[in-house]
Amino acid sequence: MSLTESFRDKVFVVADADARIRRADDLMAFQPAPGGGVRRIPQGARISISEVRRVEAGSRAIIVFGRAHAADGGPEFGWTSTRNLERKFMNETLGITPPAPGAGRFGPNAAWADGVFLGQVDLVEIVDAKLEIERLALKTIAPYAALVAAAAADGVDITLNSGFRSYPEQKHLHDGFTRGLPGFNTAAKPGFSKHQNGIAFDIAVAGGDGNPTYEWLKRQATRFGFVRTVSGEPWHWEFDEPRAQAARASGSFKTPNVRA
Repeated sequence: MSLTESFRDKVFVVADADARIRRADDLMAFQPAPGGGVRRIPQGARISISEVRRVEAGSRAIIVFGRAHAADGGPEFGWTSTRNLERKFMNETLGITPPAPGAGRFGPNAAWADGVFLGQVDLVEIVDAKLEIERLALKTIAPYAALVAAAAADGVDITLNSGFRSYPEQKHLHDGFTRGLPGFNTAAKPGFSKHQNGIAFDIAVAGGDGNPTYEWLKRQATRFGFVRTVSGEPWHWEFDEPRAQAARASGSFKTPNVRA
């Protein structure tokens, strides 16, 4: 199974009773049904997705549409929103975004650490907990997928709130934080965030202690190379195998600097 296009070779279940089929030439329009109304995919239908497209739907929101086929090899249904499916495509990867030719140190694939430009990295698009598209460094896709699968086997959901950030994205968050603007949380200076070198994951854990996802991560995340590294941010985990192993060996799930 593809880690970078995880929807391939999977079977999805239509959860919405109003799963409308879209026009291939205009995904924001619906296919008419014979006799009136619009065509729909039956609720409960098992489908496969052969390709995806993205359509902007607001300042950051992007709707992911999938070309749906009957999973048993039957006819093609057509294009529909992946939000009509069980789990709404959360954690599905949509493909690799390589650096553009001649990309610079402030481009979308530029990695930074401790104020130093590290170079360009391949990124993989993934659907997050808010049904927005995040990006993860290609090198972390396999361990993150293993973490998600292990949690799912225990009946626990792991989803993302944030992954890799470009220099301009980190600058925007830091500027908003330093200016005290509503909705902006603590953010490192651009060039200094672990989100910029591809190892940081903000995972949806609500308030932390007592949340089933967070409690599972405390027990199991270090087995997969993930460790908590920032005080006061139970959602912030980093893929850092040496520090994760050290934490696990000491009976912890976090680095020594993390107080709470």
